[in-house]
Amino acid sequence: MKKTIVFLFLATLFLGGCASQGTDSHYQSKGKTTFTNQNKDVHKKSSSASSKKSSTDLSSTESSSSASSAKKSSSYRVPTKIKKSANYISHGYLTKPKQFSYDSFGTKLTLDKYKKSDQVIINRPLRYQISQVRLLKNEAKTKKAKQVVATAFNNTDITNPYYTLQLKYTIKNESSQTVIIGGLNYVKLSNSYAGTPLSNMVDSAAGKKLAAGKTLSTNVVVLVPASLVHTLNNCTIQFSSAYSVNGKSLSKDSLDSKITF
Repeated sequence: MKKTIVFLFLATLFLGGCASQGTDSHYQSKGKTTFTNQNKDVHKKSSSASSKKSSTDLSSTESSSSASSAKKSSSYRVPTKIKKSANYISHGYLTKPKQFSYDSFGTKLTLDKYKKSDQVIINRPLRYQISQVRLLKNEAKTKKAKQVVATAFNNTDITNPYYTLQLKYTIKNESSQTVIIGGLNYVKLSNSYAGTPLSNMVDSAAGKKLAAGKTLSTNVVVLVPASLVHTLNNCTIQFSSAYSVNGKSLSKDSLDSKITF
């Protein structure tokens, strides 16, 4: 069920971006505990890694059916008076500060900061290019919206409103074979806080297969502690190694890369 919730969460949160199809926990082992101790006083984790793994074992057919059903039952209706606001965007990306929209669960998303990027990170056989960074203020207006974000980020101690940092990027497979994407080990926001595959981060690319020469547009979303919201202007990311379809490691973890916005 968590796979379905993450799918819908990303599909609605990015408002026109690339939706997630879930992650493969087998390729997210690295980076899970790197910042666990440092993060423990900022956010609490809500469920075990085993429950994450079981959720990824759902068949694609079951997941698709559940996603369709969940979407129908959680379609939030935006009040008419709110739709009249000049800053309200019903469809498409938020690109100007103060613009806002609502997801299907009833979360109001207001753009706080937006910056385009052309930063390239090469960790062969994969080539990553960061294209966009957004900082969003999120206000859960319904009980369902609160449940969805707690499940997606594996965190039951999220305040309301809360902030998220979103990185949109592309991945190109420059090799001659199909590659399984390892995903991000972490998105570090300070010396004492980072989103990891264990909690506080939703990585939509980890575990996906990418054929030779193909490119994937994807994204990652990280919870931002209230203490960092007003001073956050950069983050440090590290990508995990890539794998062959038979599980052989094709690269080392990438070097840390600083993203400024």
